[in-house]
Amino acid sequence: MVRPERRTKGDLIAAATIALVVAVVAVLFWWNSSARATISRPATSPAPNPVPARVVPDTLHQLWTAVSPRTLSPIVVAGTVVTGDGTTVEGRDPQTGQVRWTYARDTNLCGVSYVYDLAVAVYPDVRGCGQVSGINGGTGRRGPTRTAYADKQVVLSSNGSAVLSAGPTRLELWRSDLVRMLSYGEIDARVKPVNQGVGTGCTLMSAAASDEAVSVLEACRDQKDLRLTLLKPAKEEDEPDTKNVPLPDVGADSEARVVAVSGTTTLVYLPTPQPQMAVYDDTGVKIASWLLKKAPVLANPAQAVTRAGDLFTWWTGDSVEVFDSRLSYRYAIHAEAVGPLGPGAMMAGKLLIPLTNGIGVYDPTSGAFERVIAVTHPDGAGPVVPTVTDSKVIEQRGQALVAFGMNP
Repeated sequence: MVRPERRTKGDLIAAATIALVVAVVAVLFWWNSSARATISRPATSPAPNPVPARVVPDTLHQLWTAVSPRTLSPIVVAGTVVTGDGTTVEGRDPQTGQVRWTYARDTNLCGVSYVYDLAVAVYPDVRGCGQVSGINGGTGRRGPTRTAYADKQVVLSSNGSAVLSAGPTRLELWRSDLVRMLSYGEIDARVKPVNQGVGTGCTLMSAAASDEAVSVLEACRDQKDLRLTLLKPAKEEDEPDTKNVPLPDVGADSEARVVAVSGTTTLVYLPTPQPQMAVYDDTGVKIASWLLKKAPVLANPAQAVTRAGDLFTWWTGDSVEVFDSRLSYRYAIHAEAVGPLGPGAMMAGKLLIPLTNGIGVYDPTSGAFERVIAVTHPDGAGPVVPTVTDSKVIEQRGQALVAFGMNP
């Protein structure tokens, strides 16, 4: 047998030094990692699945309230109401508002959204609002994550199966595992010399998405009018299929906005030359348009649109415009003394609309008014954005959530 070489004192010192260096590097990596800066307290047991309501209740009582300035509309996933405030995302019991789980980091949230059964929390770092964490809504356990370059302020929206993060210079569309399906706009160091429009001096003014397409209005320095850009995922996520649609006489300082995207069809509000709605297909062809009685008076456009069953509802400030799943116009809900305060939600086959004197119940097929459930809304508040879980109505009122149910 060959005798093993003897370890010298120098060998031992070298080995110890290497081990120490590895330990120090590991500690430094952990110290600067997101894991050290994260507090995660999952639920002790999964939330029960909600049972859809069979009828709309005759009465509703306020159950609880919570502060949630980082959500734009109520988020209910896997039987849990999700709130976002400061550095913290919390999952709450829909009946009591009691906190079931907590997720927090050492920096303030950019926003909270959702996809399928995940709450999606977005935090900033030196590259913008690109630190993204998925949290299982039913348990509070951490799920998929992602990190990327982003703007310092973003608007998050979701159709339930994809999340859109849009800022003034860049947007991204994420699928349910938070993998990026599509990106568009400027980055800090472009790897491929691809002209995506924003690099030529364009600002993203308004955007919406489905899980098949993204549509965005852009204001460019060398153009007096807005343009509508239609995007679809392609083989390379940063090279989407792109179609630019000119919008003559629609100025960059107008209140034009992308209202909704369904499949690859886009609904846009155009304020000039007359207030109108326009529908475009994925080739950029206008396939429908109609005039509005008056120009909308809107707050945050991201708060003003909801998907209510098979309908899209859009609160214009004093009415609710209703469209079907193909974005064809159905009807408008106008009220004089009891004006709508926000878009709608669906419960037990009925369309619910927040009104100044309560929650209006409407026939979703015709828009016919049926009755009012008496609840208190603040004077002049809007938008009030509702969602439904079992027989409860959860409303986003500015920076607060308010829950209504059958039992006080």
